[in-house]
Amino acid sequence: MPGPEAVDDAELLRRAADGDAAAFEGVVSRHEARLFRFARALTRDATAAEDALQEAFLAAWRGAAGFRGGPSAAPWLLTIVRHQVHRQHRRRAGQPSAFASLEELGEQAGWGAADDPEAVAITRERRERVQVALDALGDEEREVLVLRELEGLTGEETAAALGIGLAAMKSRLHRARLRFAARLREGGRDGR
Repeated sequence: MPGPEAVDDAELLRRAADGDAAAFEGVVSRHEARLFRFARALTRDATAAEDALQEAFLAAWRGAAGFRGGPSAAPWLLTIVRHQVHRQHRRRAGQPSAFASLEELGEQAGWGAADDPEAVAITRERRERVQVALDALGDEEREVLVLRELEGLTGEETAAALGIGLAAMKSRLHRARLRFAARLREGGRDGR
């Protein structure tokens, strides 16, 4: 029987539904980075993103038999992550924001910085401006922009992950792109 890297996601999930943990691990290793980036963009917090990702993988493991998508499970998994982030947000409403990770604190302290402090500062400033502009968007706009532009999903996959039609996704994406560009020009200020 071919290993996880030689078969598509649908076959791996079928095997996982039959109890094959190695097959599910193949799905996890293929999509973990993409799913984490998406969760991180939605939560704006690495720890919350990790929590949502773990819950999403548990839900995907339990629901593997219900996968009815094509050869790639990415839209299905991204939808599960999105639901977990929203569920997590409802549970944590009113709690104080999380502490910065040790990695983030280390970067802020200059550990591991390149030799050219000016280049590091310029790169950090650009990254912060993009992040502030992204954070200034509403949840729906940020979701569609991250899925389509950062994660590279097709229009159909993005629409499926968001649970909306293709035309609605295109309209939402167009508005999100325009609003993001405006926020970036403004320096990311929130003007909703």
